[in-house]
Amino acid sequence: METLSADTSRTWLISGLQHNLTPARRLRFSEQIPQLRWVRPVDQPSLPFSTGALINEIVPRMGIGRHVAAIGYNALATVPVTDCGCTDVWRCRCDFEGHRFQFAHADLWPDYSLLGLKVRYQTSWSHMWLLDNGLGAIWVAEDVTTIAAATSPITRRCYLGWCDTCPGQATAAPDAQPAPCTCPCHHQGDPQ
Repeated sequence: METLSADTSRTWLISGLQHNLTPARRLRFSEQIPQLRWVRPVDQPSLPFSTGALINEIVPRMGIGRHVAAIGYNALATVPVTDCGCTDVWRCRCDFEGHRFQFAHADLWPDYSLLGLKVRYQTSWSHMWLLDNGLGAIWVAEDVTTIAAATSPITRRCYLGWCDTCPGQATAAPDAQPAPCTCPCHHQGDPQ
């Protein structure tokens, strides 16, 4: 686990071990994160076909559909990965400085697109970093930022950070009467 700030940490996941085992691989991956363009599902964005199809396939399987606040993508944010065929990823050193595989044919260094999912949980925000390998997604890392629990009642739109689309009324339970949304965004201009 890496500490990115006082309340944010990055976990390199074993599912992405082939892509995050060494510091060089982590650096190649991390350098692409700022290149992502973030869109909100509430705005019904037009994603590139392969990105949209992948998101539509994996988000329901991960069980995070109601919690996804933003999707990060960029056709140019790619990570070169080794396709060396090593059977033991723990011992693979093909991307180490001076290793002969570094001079291998370009077909053995494919570029995988980086995707990001910004997900809201009860007391945290999660940024899930995935690589699109053309057949599916590889979950490589996750950044978790701890936050205070949301006040109630709050609209789903404010809960997900879409305050500019909030209707202003929230329902705390299915049979409850609507009440004003308690998100701090509605009170930023109020006198103290």
